[in-house]
Formats: sequence, C-alpha cells, structure tokens
Amino acid sequence: MTSFTYQFIPSSRDTSRFSLSCNFDQLASAYPEFHHELEELKKRRKGHHDNYRSRATEEQTINQSGVAENNIEKGSAALSSQVNHSFNAALTRALLHSHFELYMPSLPEGRLCPPVPNRCNYVSWLKHLLLSNSNDLYRFCNAAGQDGLNDLQYNGIDIGTGVSAIYPLLLTTKLFAKSSELTCEAQSTKWTFLATDIDPVAIESASKNVQANHLQDEICVALVKEYTSALTCNVARGPLFAAMEVAKEESMFQNGNGGKQDKLDDGYPKFDFVMTNPPFYETVEEVTTPRAGDKRSRTDISINEGVFSSANVSSEGGDVGFVESIIRDSSFFQNYVTWYTSLIAKRSSLDAIYQKLQKVEGIWGNRGQIRTVEFQQDNMKEEIGESNKTQHSPRVRWGIAWTFERAVGRVSSCRVRGGLKSFYVSIPINDGIRDAVNEVSSRLITYFSEVSDVSLKCIDGYRERNTDDKSNGGPKDRCITVIEARFSSFVPAPTSHHEQDNRNLPGEGHFVIDAFVSIKRQSSNGDVDVEVSLEAFAHTTYGAMLVNKIRGGQMPGEIGRTNRKWRRLLRRQLASPSTSTPATQS
Repeated sequence: MTSFTYQFIPSSRDTSRFSLSCNFDQLASAYPEFHHELEELKKRRKGHHDNYRSRATEEQTINQSGVAENNIEKGSAALSSQVNHSFNAALTRALLHSHFELYMPSLPEGRLCPPVPNRCNYVSWLKHLLLSNSNDLYRFCNAAGQDGLNDLQYNGIDIGTGVSAIYPLLLTTKLFAKSSELTCEAQSTKWTFLATDIDPVAIESASKNVQANHLQDEICVALVKEYTSALTCNVARGPLFAAMEVAKEESMFQNGNGGKQDKLDDGYPKFDFVMTNPPFYETVEEVTTPRAGDKRSRTDISINEGVFSSANVSSEGGDVGFVESIIRDSSFFQNYVTWYTSLIAKRSSLDAIYQKLQKVEGIWGNRGQIRTVEFQQDNMKEEIGESNKTQHSPRVRWGIAWTFERAVGRVSSCRVRGGLKSFYVSIPINDGIRDAVNEVSSRLITYFSEVSDVSLKCIDGYRERNTDDKSNGGPKDRCITVIEARFSSFVPAPTSHHEQDNRNLPGEGHFVIDAFVSIKRQSSNGDVDVEVSLEAFAHTTYGAMLVNKIRGGQMPGEIGRTNRKWRRLLRRQLASPSTSTPATQS
C-alpha cells in the first residue's frame, strides 16, 4: 500500500497538502475489525435505500397540478450518512497501524475519534515549521551544527490530547521524530512530548494508547487542573501555564537537547513547540444541534472536547477564546517555547486570532513572527460497488503559529507576492554588455535616492536570488538592495523613536527590496534588454506601505527613461546635439 505524500506550497496563502492512501478493500482484508464494520455499514446503507423506497411509495400523493410527489424528504444516501463511531474507530485503527505501525486500543464511544489524514497534515506542517527555523529565525541561523538542529530542545507539548493522544503518537513516527530531517547526527537525540488534558477519562484512555505502543519513555500523559481566565498574581493563567507546571516537575523534561540541561532560573524547561486542537464551540447547544445541511448528528464529542467558555466576560469562547488564553500564556513563556501553534476550524476564527496577535507585545504585528496555513487533504473516495477514486477533500482546516523569536529580513512569510515584479530596460551597447548592467544599476540607485518622504540606503553588490525553497549554491546576479537609511548599519538607530519601530524588527528594518539586474536578450539592432527583477519582503504594515510606494507604477518608466519627463528631455537633447543622449546619461 502506498504510504503518504506531503507538499507545502508557499503562496499568498500558504497551503499544506497531505495525502494518505485509503483503500477499503485492502484494509478490510488485513484488519478483521474493519472488515466487520464495513459489512455492517453496507447493510445500513442498503436498509436506508429500501426504507426510503417503501416510504416513498406509501406516501406518494398527487399535488394540485396532478403530478405525483413524495411527502418525505429523501435524506442523504451517501456513505458518510451511515457512518457511526464503531466504523470510524475501526478505520482509524487500521490506518494508524497500516501506515505508522501504531496501536490505538482505546477509543471510547461518545468521545472524539480523530480523522487520521487531518492530524497527519498538522504534524507534517509542524515539522516543516521547525525545519524553517535555520532559514527564518536569527537564533537558529547563527547556531552551529546541522542546519541549526543543535539549537532544538527536542521537546513538544500537546494541549488537550483527548482520549486518543493521536498527536504525540504521530509525533514519534516517520512523520516527525523518526524523519531524517529532524535527526541531528552530531549528538544522540530523542524527542519527548508532554500530552495534557483536564478530563480524567481522556487521560486514562490516552495512557492506554501510549502504553500499547511502549512509548512511556517518550510521551508523558498528564492530568491538569481546569484552567481559568481569572487573574492569579496579576497573570491570567491558561492551559499553557497548567502544562508548564507539570513539565517543571517531570523528570523527562529536565535534561533536554540530547542530555544538555536547558532551563532558566525558575526551573521551567524549554520546548520547541506547543500544539493544540482547541474546542471549536462556545456553547453546549452548538455541539448538540444537528448539522444544518443534512440534519445528521454531529461527530461523537464530549463537552470538554467541544466547548470552551471563558470565565472572563470580556473574552470570547470557542476556538478563538481558547487560543487567546494560550496567547496570554505565551507572553509569559516567550523565552521557553519557540513556536506556539493551533489547528483552526473556521476561517473567521483564523482572522480573529491573527488580529489579536497584531497587538501582542513582542510580536507587534511583525509578519515574520506569524504563520498561517490552509490544510488540504487528498482523500480516497470509496464508493461501495465502484472503483476507488482519488479526490481532493472539500473540507478545509487552517493552522496558525506565532513566535517571539526575531525573524530574518528575507523570511519567506514576509515575501510581497503582488505588485510590480519585473520589467525590461533597452540599452544600446557602447563598450560591452557589462556597461548595460552598470547603466541600469546606476539608474536604480538614482531612482531610490530620489524617493520622497523616506530616506533610503542602497547596497550595490551580488546576491543569489531569493527562493522559497532556500536552495543554496545558485548563481549570483548584480543586485541593488534597498532598506531605510536609519537601518543602514542593519540595526535601528539607537536614538530612533519612530512610532512604527519595535525591538523585534530584523536588521534590515520594516522591509527590504532586492533589485536584481541581468541581461535578458540582445536584439538585432545591437541593443540589449536588461531585466530588472524585484523581490520585496515587508515585516509590518508600514513596511508594506513603503514597498508599494517605492515600487510604484512610475518605476519602469523612470528606469527605462520612457516616461513623460524623459521624453521631454529627449526632445531637448535632440534639439541640442552637443548634449549627451538620455540612454547613456546617469
């Protein structure tokens, strides 16, 4: 059986795409429990069809137009409408064992049964996030060792692990801890994970699943007190506080990073990430109300798993309120955890959480410190009696992550993907092609120096092109790099009190623009077309505003000297032959 594929697609809306093969016939032949549940599902589906036909015949009437009609709703005949907890549990167990050799004996009815592809997607994205540290965060860029892995703690936290403990279990597999990318050859490393929950039933069940896989030395399952938004010592203690208090006393986390103790003075250990699948609903009524579309009951879920109501009347409930409580905790633990992450069910919740992060001290809306992603699953469409078809699941989830670490200037999440990207400048060749590149570079420097309302600094040199995959070793092109002049030493001026500045800005400041200059082609008349490619990165709204201003619509005409100003100058020069031609004038 084909295992799985994962693809991270950087764009204006980053996409995390995961595909897990799921052939019901193959699973049924290998797993008796799933075979039994699949046969029962077929019986329920057939019974649904037979019952509908019988009722439709009995209750058929003639409407006012003389046309026969049914007085009952057909309902959904889809396979999913007949799925129950027993089928979901059998499918989850079969998928986990066939792909990852994981056992999950305990999945009690009435509790959430996790969809495996969705959970795998989150774990795969989390790995991608940690691997990006060495390119995106200053501390890891400067760390010695294998791609910055020596600066990892090899610890993670799952808040609200549920009855399955599926996240820490998946984290121990080839999806994450056993992947070659997250293993440092320079030292002996073993990932350890803390899984917390406020529900004793969830803790008992999760512990059984951990023990069944003999992972007690890698996963610590811990019951924590129900968190509250009430202030304690002027600090609103939420779910992360509860987890960190456990970690502080747990020997598993006292010697992280391959045996190197890495704690601060107050005894809290450090972690690479926090993850959570938050309660999505604000009220019990939302959980118990049937779905709006097909009127089916919602997925088996307990109140603890599905509902979060804030004790603070000024705070929201549901996933927004739950993640907000972790945001508050993260401000206290900003030196202890690198990435804070959460799965999000609705786009509106993602937008609300993103807006809250704009105001957090230590992040201040710096785009390099916030990540958002859209999770997409490519699932196997299984129709009984038909051939299997691979289809893209219409169900979409989102993820969000934030960090208090300082991001580098050219971090991919800050890439400005819209606006002017490139243009061509036609230059007559006088002394050679190199002169054409020098001419356009000189014009760029002149243009940037004349931008109004902001003082810019130009650095003339050679750089590799900035790519999302961060590949190294490519050719270097002539490049004019532009930043604000007050960041010319790659640190903010100590006397600067600009209202938009904050201490977590990268050395380049609010933005950086790289203008790459290269020969594109040579025409038959002896002129050459020089390409100017613009790559811009904006860390703040203020930086994005400056990028748009600098890359304004007048830039191609100004550099190419084809706009009205330069046409007028050309006419004057033609009238006075002793004047230098515009094409060679700097």
